[in-house]
Amino acid sequence: MAAEHSNKSDNYIKKRLKGIITGVLIAAVIIGTIMIVRALSGDNQNDDGTQQVSSAEIGTSDSTTINVYYLNKGITAIVPVTHTPESNETGALVDELIEQLSIVQDKVEYVSPIEGFTLLGKDINNGSLTLNFSTAYSSLNKVREVLTRAAIVDTLCQVDGVKTISFQIDGAPLTDSSGSPVGAMTKDTFVFNLGKDINSYEKDSLRLYFADASGKKLVAVSRPVIYNSNISKEKLIVEELLKGPNGTDIYPTINPDTTILSVTSRDGVCFVSFDKYFMTEPYAVSAEVVIYSIVDSLTDLPDIQKVQISVDSDTSGTFMESMPLQNAYTRDLNLVEGNNE
Repeated sequence: MAAEHSNKSDNYIKKRLKGIITGVLIAAVIIGTIMIVRALSGDNQNDDGTQQVSSAEIGTSDSTTINVYYLNKGITAIVPVTHTPESNETGALVDELIEQLSIVQDKVEYVSPIEGFTLLGKDINNGSLTLNFSTAYSSLNKVREVLTRAAIVDTLCQVDGVKTISFQIDGAPLTDSSGSPVGAMTKDTFVFNLGKDINSYEKDSLRLYFADASGKKLVAVSRPVIYNSNISKEKLIVEELLKGPNGTDIYPTINPDTTILSVTSRDGVCFVSFDKYFMTEPYAVSAEVVIYSIVDSLTDLPDIQKVQISVDSDTSGTFMESMPLQNAYTRDLNLVEGNNE
C-alpha cells in the first residue's frame, strides 16, 4: 500500500509540473506575440501612456532627447537641460524648442534665453533659419547678448534641416559693436565651453579671406568670434579659415580634411604647419587664392608681416606646382575682389 501511495504521489507531482511548464510556455508565446504585434503596429508608448519618439524622428542620431540651453543664474555661462520633443517635423520642432527657450523657469538657477524681447517671426529656407526679434533685443548687455545667441543657436542647430541660423532685429540683420553684420551662425560659432565663465573668453571680429565663385579671386569677410583667451589670435584665424565661410557666394580655400599641426609667431613671421592633406586641394581654386587666403588673413594682424607655411614642418615642397613652401609670403591684396590698392 505504501508503494502504491508513493507512485500516486509521484504521478501527481509530475502532472502538476507538466501543467506548470505548459502554462509558462503558453504565457511566453502570448507575450512574445503581443510584443511582435506592438512593434509591427508602431505602438511605442511609455508606461505612463506618453508616446516614445525615435531618434530619427526628431532629427538627432543618437538620442531621443535634445539639449535646450539656458543661461545660468549668474549670466556667465549656458547650461543644457534635457528635453524630450513632441514634434518630428523641422518647422514644428523649431517652434517647440523656441517655446521652451521662452518659458520662465521654475528653477532659480536657470534663466530663459528669450526673455525681455519677443520673436516676431521666423523663416526656414534651404537649411538656413532666420529669426526676427523685437527691438528690445538690442538692449541686452554684451555678455548676455552673446550667451543668448549661443543658447538659441546651440539649441536649434540640433534640429535636422537647420544648418545655419541668422538673427534679425525688427527685420534688419543683427550687427556687432563695429556695425558689421553678424551673419549666419552654426553650432561651431561659439567656442567657449559649457559651464565655464565667459569672462575667460574674449570677443573680437576677424577679417578673413575666402574664394569667390571663380576660384581666382579673394573675398574679404568680417567674422565675429568668441574665443578662449588662452588661444593665440594667429591660431584662431587659421582655425576659422579651415571651417570655411558661413555666407553665400563665398567659398572655402583649404581642404577640410587638413589638420593644423602648429601655429607660432616670431619676429613678425607666423609659422603655420599643416599635415599632408593640405597638399590635396578638392576645390576649384587657384594655388595663389589658397596661399593668400591664409597670408592675407594672418597679416591683417598688426604684428604679422610674413607667413611661412609648411607640411609636417617641411618647407621643401611646392603647393599645386606653383607656390614654393620655402618662401615666406608677405601681404598681397591684388587678388582681393574690389581692391583698389
